[in-house]
Amino acid sequence: MADKKKIPIQFNDSFLEEKRNELLVAIYENHHKTAGQICHGILRHTETSSRFSENTEKLLNQIQTIIRKFYPGLLKHSFHEIKTCHDRLKKRLVFSIKQSRKNIVHVDFHDWETNLNLNRSQKNLLYKTAMTFQLTCGCSNFCIRCNEWALPLVRSHFSYKAVLKILNHMANQQNDEISLYGASDPLDWEHGEKTIADIVEHLETIPIEYSILTKVPKGKEPVLEILLKNNSNLSVSITSKNKTRIGEIEKNLTSPISKQHDLDELLIPAGFDEDFISIKPSITDGYGMELTPDGAFIIIPTFTTALHPFGHKKIRVTAGTRFFPVKKTGRNALLVDYFKPLEGYDLNQTRHHLDHLLDVQIESIILDNGTDELTPPGMRSLKEYLSIFEEKPRLQRKKMTPSVLKHLKQVFISKTGFKHLSGKSKKLYFKKINTHLKLCKKKGCLSAKLSAISFFLDSIFYYAKKNPVKIKIIQFLLKDEISQIFHSFSHKLSRRAPEDILTDPAIDSFKILRFYIFGLLDGSCNSIILEFIKAFPSTYDPVGDIFYVNTE
Repeated sequence: MADKKKIPIQFNDSFLEEKRNELLVAIYENHHKTAGQICHGILRHTETSSRFSENTEKLLNQIQTIIRKFYPGLLKHSFHEIKTCHDRLKKRLVFSIKQSRKNIVHVDFHDWETNLNLNRSQKNLLYKTAMTFQLTCGCSNFCIRCNEWALPLVRSHFSYKAVLKILNHMANQQNDEISLYGASDPLDWEHGEKTIADIVEHLETIPIEYSILTKVPKGKEPVLEILLKNNSNLSVSITSKNKTRIGEIEKNLTSPISKQHDLDELLIPAGFDEDFISIKPSITDGYGMELTPDGAFIIIPTFTTALHPFGHKKIRVTAGTRFFPVKKTGRNALLVDYFKPLEGYDLNQTRHHLDHLLDVQIESIILDNGTDELTPPGMRSLKEYLSIFEEKPRLQRKKMTPSVLKHLKQVFISKTGFKHLSGKSKKLYFKKINTHLKLCKKKGCLSAKLSAISFFLDSIFYYAKKNPVKIKIIQFLLKDEISQIFHSFSHKLSRRAPEDILTDPAIDSFKILRFYIFGLLDGSCNSIILEFIKAFPSTYDPVGDIFYVNTE
């Protein structure tokens, strides 16, 4: 096994993320005394601040939600310590909200950039890969089913000049698209007499496409009318709360409003979406940077679970960040195989792939049970990826070889001819051809399959060693599947090597992979899996887009 290299955007969870996870484990295991001690530690931590940052308050809200969900009858039971901490924490949150509302600030550009503490290269990459520009902290709508867990009431805004400077920096870095929302409503933004309409007016002067999604806060109807009159790129998110009101507004308009979620099955209900006991699809459709008054964050989509209630992982950008993922949004983000090393930029703006998976990607691999419910249309699941190594797809690729080679010839040499290709282009051309031909051969196809599975299991082995608390959460979320898989396969796999089983066409490779993953989570398969990884030490080749056995 290759030594694990330091990943340039690897991260440590914040104190409150760690405590939230520890609290969940204590609750899952019915260790109520431990849960009370954890709550007390969280309360002590909060008493050092009179005002919380946006993400701190979101985490505290998640912790309060967990307590309410799992201890609904606090007054009826003897969970005195938990109830005391819950009540005191509620008071701390209310006090912080009042303090923030008393001193609503407009964040100056210089102050914001100074707090980020980034060098010029990092700033350039930040603006280049920004996909979300959250103009305010807090939201007047405060939908309690918000996947961003938006804070109630607006606490701060970017200043008007800060917004313009940030947008101009994005344009200078050839960033051509930005979403003007996040854990906020863009129509909430204001600075003196300036509104979001003034920002849109500036956007018309620079080469950046934008999108606005709003629930139309009460009192902002005049701003909506200005935006609609100017044909702004705007949609209204319909909820169970605003549906009637938006309908009344539309009656007074000359043209219909573009709407989202305006179907019964999509209509956002007034209830918490995250239950902390199940696995749901990702509710984030992009890889890239999120800019907020509170800082800047790398966003990696995830399944929506107790580990990631936002449906994504936020990684704060700091002076130590040396890798910025390539921005992918919408349909392009769905095409990103979450189980492959990410592509991004180093500080020289050179594109390359990481050598290893991020922890958040490994968590998605473990949590992906292969059901269609978890995979939105257009996104390839791990189960679907493994199916490309089966015999029928292999024969189909072989049949398509002439058309594949013709296509590659058109892409690489139709304009310049082979002799005039650069050495790098020739290497890429041959790599693409060889990869296709390898996957047309039975031996090559099976080798690539074993290499990919070895890569995944190797990543999970290291993850499991350093994340015992998260492993317990994952085991709880997957307990039914784990029980079923172990019951079905334990007696069948005890005497066969993984490479024999995984290449047996009569056995479902995905289910076998699930068995080995679960064996790594509880340690029961460590020895046999480590022998398999040692025999197939694999690496990802981004040029050929294939996993292969590393013989170095």
